[in-house]
Amino acid sequence: MNLFSKWSLDTLGIGASLVCAIHCVLLPLVITALPLLGLEVLENENLEYALLVLSFLAGCTALWRGYLKHHHRALPLLLFAVGYAGLLAGHFLMPEGWEPFVIAAGAGLIVWAHLRNIKACRSCKICSSENAAECENAGV
Repeated sequence: MNLFSKWSLDTLGIGASLVCAIHCVLLPLVITALPLLGLEVLENENLEYALLVLSFLAGCTALWRGYLKHHHRALPLLLFAVGYAGLLAGHFLMPEGWEPFVIAAGAGLIVWAHLRNIKACRSCKICSSENAAECENAGV
């Protein structure tokens, strides 16, 4: 399997979503200590935007590829869309008190979408034992 295989993209998507959620949930808790520690990198909006873009790109690529080439199930795509909408709403629309909860819920849905995608790709009929070589070449 190459670096951009199905598993790697789902893993990257899960990781990006979790890092984004952890960053956004923990930031309000540690923000008072940041000046004492001299850390300003966690307050960087560019980091937040980069995590959002990385999560979106990895998710779209992995989930769309799984849908088109393997399992043809829409549930992972739907979970991802709702989860990503939650991330965006948490970042840009929610009042400060709701932000961490909405972002955590959105990230959770994105992780669930990737896990469903992995499971669906592993159990798809296209990837039966007689087609194992074809699926190995496709990166499943």
